Amino acid sequence: MKMFLVPLIMFALAIPSYAHHSPANFDLTVTDFSVQGKIETIEFRNPHSVMHLSVKGSDGKNVDWYIEFSSVNLLVRRGWDLKRFKYGDTVTCIGNPDKTGAAKMYMWSVKLADGTEYKK
Repeated sequence: MKMFLVPLIMFALAIPSYAHHSPANFDLTVTDFSVQGKIETIEFRNPHSVMHLSVKGSDGKNVDWYIEFSSVNLLVRRGWDLKRFKYGDTVTCIGNPDKTGAAKMYMWSVKLADGTEYKK
């Protein structure tokens, strides 16, 4: 029975840790990178919240940006009003770009169209 139970417990404990990862793929030396676009999707969740922005590229075509940021628990403790974020709203996200140049970033702050700014 122990031969079955120990691997099962180890597997169960490993699953939650798989979801959390380091920001190593983001360029942490660049802290003022920004993109502006319309919110396509947004998920306030743990361990990281995620937003997809539709950003107009230099060629005029829309690019889907993957924006990762703090956990919902931390955002609420820092005073974020999560109801202010709606699909289709234009926001400006500021943070660290992806090291590879992919359309991804780790967001440190976001500015709403009315000028309200929320920081990490």
